[in-house]
Amino acid sequence: MLKTYSLTKDTLLVSSESNIKNSSVVYVYGDEREYIESYEHKYDFNIDNILTFDDQVAYDTIIDQNDEKSLLVSFLFPKIHEGGHLDNLMTSVVFLVFKNKLIIFTKQKLKFIPELLSNMVLRDVNHFVEEVLLTIMQKDFHVMLDDLRGVKEKIDDLDSKISTSGSLRPTFGDLLTLQKYMIALSTTYKANHKALDFIKKNFTTIDDIDFSTKKIIDELYDTSDTMDRIILGYSQYLDNLENMINNMISYQLNMIMKTLTEISIVLTIPAMIFGFWGINVHVPFEKSSYGVLAVLIISAILSLICWFLLRRKTYL
Repeated sequence: MLKTYSLTKDTLLVSSESNIKNSSVVYVYGDEREYIESYEHKYDFNIDNILTFDDQVAYDTIIDQNDEKSLLVSFLFPKIHEGGHLDNLMTSVVFLVFKNKLIIFTKQKLKFIPELLSNMVLRDVNHFVEEVLLTIMQKDFHVMLDDLRGVKEKIDDLDSKISTSGSLRPTFGDLLTLQKYMIALSTTYKANHKALDFIKKNFTTIDDIDFSTKKIIDELYDTSDTMDRIILGYSQYLDNLENMINNMISYQLNMIMKTLTEISIVLTIPAMIFGFWGINVHVPFEKSSYGVLAVLIISAILSLICWFLLRRKTYL
């Protein structure tokens, strides 16, 4: 699918797809092979391969036949908040940045992009391409921060579960899920930081670029540093929770083994007594009609004495 936008004064407006050549911004998603291949053949790169990246970004400078400089840059967008599968938490967004045109590629439609572009008011019309790209990236960083806040709530819930008694198996599963979330967000952050460095290097060389655009770049770096600290702190806290859960599981296992040992020790006494009365020699109560009951009572008494002595010595 294609969505096109034209710059009218200082506003991006949705335009007809038939006027795609004169559009200022084009958003391409889904299976648009003909349009995608036209740029792949012209600039000798594979957009499909870049879109399949879920753990790295791509960035490069393109020089066409007219010696005009263009940029190819991608970054990762998290889909955790959309309930994505753990093995498919990221999606790539690819930009082709020309002097007066911006083309955006995604494998699937990202709702926030058309919502952001429709009727978007620009501060610097002369450098609208840079402003649009940075605004989309700013949105991406804000989504990552929201996801981190969601992870904080899940960590608090997990901490509460650990504090209560019960089976730790579901809790350990939740912990692994959160750790995978953090790995995904950390990978996204590091990859997007490289893309941001590339964008800053190329955009800030423009002498007359608007001050607000430079400010957006600075804000992105501030947000990036904030996410770095949060991700590091959450990861360390999850590691501590993992150690706590492992210790609790070990304690529970030790208690189970202790209980089994108690049972085996106490049951050893009746087994010895029954074995003694079962040998083929004369034994007490062998001719008594209450012999079986007497043996059972003796076994019970001795077992209770053993239990009492072990408890008194704090062995159990």
